[in-house]
Amino acid sequence: MNEVETILEQARLFVVQHAPTDALRGAIPAALVFLVAGIGLSVLGAKLARFGVTSAFVVLGGVLGARFGQEMGFHPLICVLVGGLLIGVIAYQAFRLWVGVGAAIVFSSLVLGTFGYQRVVPYVAEFQQGAQQPAIQSPITFAVPTPLEQQAYRDRTPRQWAEEFWAFVTQRDANLASKTKWLATVALLTGLCLGILAVRWALILATSLVGTVLVTTAAATLLTRSVPESYQAFQNNPSLVGVGVGGFLVTSLILQTMLSRKSPAAKGESAAKS
Repeated sequence: MNEVETILEQARLFVVQHAPTDALRGAIPAALVFLVAGIGLSVLGAKLARFGVTSAFVVLGGVLGARFGQEMGFHPLICVLVGGLLIGVIAYQAFRLWVGVGAAIVFSSLVLGTFGYQRVVPYVAEFQQGAQQPAIQSPITFAVPTPLEQQAYRDRTPRQWAEEFWAFVTQRDANLASKTKWLATVALLTGLCLGILAVRWALILATSLVGTVLVTTAAATLLTRSVPESYQAFQNNPSLVGVGVGGFLVTSLILQTMLSRKSPAAKGESAAKS
């Protein structure tokens, strides 16, 4: 366990020492944005989802309308208004469908993330060892690459790395690709059906999960950047981190269940319309 912690600490120092200064400087502002967005989603995500989705599509419709007006030579303001109104109305009426799509994305990401952590992540160390060769003498040794190796890593795009890694993994596990496709299909369809048939609960679950991820990421970034000692403290107490994250998620689920509940008057109006 101590050897794993040493590797993680060396990896963290490598990122701090070699990552672009601008990226590290912008970590705290980005974390603050993530924190505010995460708290908002965790508390009011389900309640304000329809307004948020409709507003986003109104903006999208306005942008598309402006481009259309420029291409066709029409008055830009009229095109912006018409485009925003048209796309906004469609988005509002098709809200249940958008919830289904969002639930499908969140549910499939959760399922594939869990599956990947169990079946794919264990191959990362082996793949990196093969890429860094002779510098590694032991399966548990982390060696900081030389300047030439660092330049080679920077020249390789994330897409190239992902393609090479996926080819490496599928060579080790021939059935992994088919299992991943099957699992992704089932997860997408399940999430879509749940989102369409149980809109309120899908919204509560999806926004609580996404909000918790944002808050956790933001909190970890702020603590490790502002109080470096906290990194080691959390590393030594993973159960404490799990309790904190789990407690925040449960609190978010309870709050959103209470806040998104319809009043008796609203229920009566819905029943009368139906």
